[in-house]
Amino acid sequence: MPTVQDRVKPWGQMTTYPEHWQSAIEASFLARLPLETREGLLQHAREVNAAPKTILYAESAGRPESPHLVLVLDGLIRVFRTSRSGREVTVRHARTGDVLGLPSIIAQASPAAAQAVVASKVIVMSAQILRSRAQHDSQLAWAIAEEMAGSLFNIQERLAHNVLAPVRSRVARYLLDVAVRQGTHSVAALRHEDIAAAIGTVREVVARTLTAFRSEGLIRRDDGRIVLVDVGKLRQIAQADEFADFRIRP
Repeated sequence: MPTVQDRVKPWGQMTTYPEHWQSAIEASFLARLPLETREGLLQHAREVNAAPKTILYAESAGRPESPHLVLVLDGLIRVFRTSRSGREVTVRHARTGDVLGLPSIIAQASPAAAQAVVASKVIVMSAQILRSRAQHDSQLAWAIAEEMAGSLFNIQERLAHNVLAPVRSRVARYLLDVAVRQGTHSVAALRHEDIAAAIGTVREVVARTLTAFRSEGLIRRDDGRIVLVDVGKLRQIAQADEFADFRIRP
């Protein structure tokens, strides 16, 4: 399996970052950091092109390891945990503007790993710089705490959704979570068993739900992929439960 070391492009010392990083930075919590801290992080950052299934960082629970700090530029990243028997469970998906690895800065270890689902681009930053500055800068430490709290609440909400929401809602939400833009449509390259494992049900139930979605004109099959035809309606179905996304407001 490929690793990030195979595809790292160092930018070295720089006073400005590449222009195509700008939108992801502005969409992330980095935009709320003191300018000096943000520039310090980006000065030593490097861009990584990650092929599908590339492991960006591995699980390191129970052993000390260098922390990691990753900003998603483009693509789709999944954060997952692996059981002792080798089974995997996805705990979140990350897209442009999402920052991964903040808990590892505090714990210096991570029970979860991150992997590119599709061809993706990320910015790898110095976690040590952020850790060192956060220990002496309350504004920075608070921004990190806000970001971590927002991520925690959303992971909790997704867990509750996968346990309590109707299967129809769970399937719609998962399709929206993993779909990527291809041309004019959002497309999810998934097998029935992939969806079943992710949302805690069985393949047959997923198959019936997808058949219903096709008959309603919400999705269609195209060369083994699921094309989302009516994203608006799928969003309505996905939100048909008692929980709502939680966002920390700066």
